[in-house]
Amino acid sequence: MSILEVEHIRKTFDHTQVLQDISFSLEQGQVVSIIGSSGSGKTTLLRCLNFLERPDGGVIRIKGDTLFDAEHISTQSEQEIRRKRLHFGLVFQSFNLFPQYTALQNVMLAKQLLAKDEPNYKVRKKRFSKKLKTRHSSC
Repeated sequence: MSILEVEHIRKTFDHTQVLQDISFSLEQGQVVSIIGSSGSGKTTLLRCLNFLERPDGGVIRIKGDTLFDAEHISTQSEQEIRRKRLHFGLVFQSFNLFPQYTALQNVMLAKQLLAKDEPNYKVRKKRFSKKLKTRHSSC
């Protein structure tokens, strides 16, 4: 089963079609690189995947669960969008990284901040940090 499926994603700004029929799937353990010239839609695709931009068409699934389907309005409520963003992390190119942290610390920061809201965080803090570091070190 694919961990990420993207089917027929489309995005238009004004009258310019930036993404046209983008489809791919990602299996557990695979790595995908998105390459192209400046202005070719790489960032727009990433922004659509983490719902910073709403695609005009297409479907996005995580482990078989439909996160977005342009044909079904129920997948597009603001509450649903916020919940769906938890599936994706985004690390910006250099200018938005925290300079006092290593690359690994920058990547782990969001999960660490979310974990602080969980019950018994203080008791499990060291174990959580070790598990998170091990998970991200293997990527």
